[in-house]
Amino acid sequence: MALGRRRVRRTGATGEARGAAALEFALVGGLLVMIVFGILQYGLYFDDSLNANQGVRETARMSVVGKNSPGCGTTTGWPGIACTVEKMVDRAPADTYVKISAPDGWARGNLLQVCVLVRSRGDFGMLPMPNGGYVRASLRMSIEEDTTKPTGTGSAESVPTGQSWSWCS
Repeated sequence: MALGRRRVRRTGATGEARGAAALEFALVGGLLVMIVFGILQYGLYFDDSLNANQGVRETARMSVVGKNSPGCGTTTGWPGIACTVEKMVDRAPADTYVKISAPDGWARGNLLQVCVLVRSRGDFGMLPMPNGGYVRASLRMSIEEDTTKPTGTGSAESVPTGQSWSWCS
């Protein structure tokens, strides 16, 4: 045994092993990022769907019993119902499209139909979304109070390109 020579043991990986680990991470990391963004994107879409359904339900209920939304001031009639939908869905009016109708007229026992089309916050453009990234919600409810009959014939807003009200009938 020579006095000046000691054997040094290397514990780190070689350059080749480190390169293989980086390549494996690059291959798996891209897939992992897509999965995480997909979870976020569809999670936001489903949250918007729940908000739209709840907003339509609350608006229809308030309308058939003759109440206005507290956030719509003195707006009444069909515009008041449309304002209530926008407040209940909790979206910017530019992102919310509303169609309201009472096909058989506003009378006790007849149906009120409320439909809403909302642009989802979850449309990042990374994955394909149902309905082009728009959430649809509709509900028909029996009118209970006919003392506060809305004036006019109802409300139907224009819709964005590629969308229609054909599902709301």
